[in-house]
Amino acid sequence: MKSRIDFSSRISVRAVIAGIMVSISFMLLSLALMAALGIWNYNLNELSSAGSAFWISATLAWAMSLYCAGLVAALGSRSKNSIKGVLNALAASCGSYLLFGMTFLLFAPGPLDSLLSAANPQFFLRGFLGDVFAFGAGIYGGVVGARFEQHTFHKEARKVAHYST
Repeated sequence: MKSRIDFSSRISVRAVIAGIMVSISFMLLSLALMAALGIWNYNLNELSSAGSAFWISATLAWAMSLYCAGLVAALGSRSKNSIKGVLNALAASCGSYLLFGMTFLLFAPGPLDSLLSAANPQFFLRGFLGDVFAFGAGIYGGVVGARFEQHTFHKEARKVAHYST
């Protein structure tokens, strides 16, 4: 009996990178939509005074982008069980967080400093809860992608079995 877990066959780097690319693209498109609707004007110095409409729409956009990242990562890795889908979605979500965080730190050190100094503890709690919600959406996307792939795999297996008889 094999007691070791073989992680090399569970996480697909290409699928994770595809999920990260989808997440970043979806988030940038969502930010452009928020700018077109007048919710945000791409001014990072005004983040500390941004209204609740911006933060709600940003949280929803982040959740949808991580959901799509998890879905793409699970489908791209051809996950046939939920564990593999969740692992790929987790890797894609973490990669998206890291990429967005590093980008924000690179391009917005001044606004980040004013945002952190002007914010109260409720701001951090809201941000944490929004990120947990988005992270959960990313994991759920991985589960949905794995279930879809599993359903497709069984459907094709039935076709092959039908044609081989």
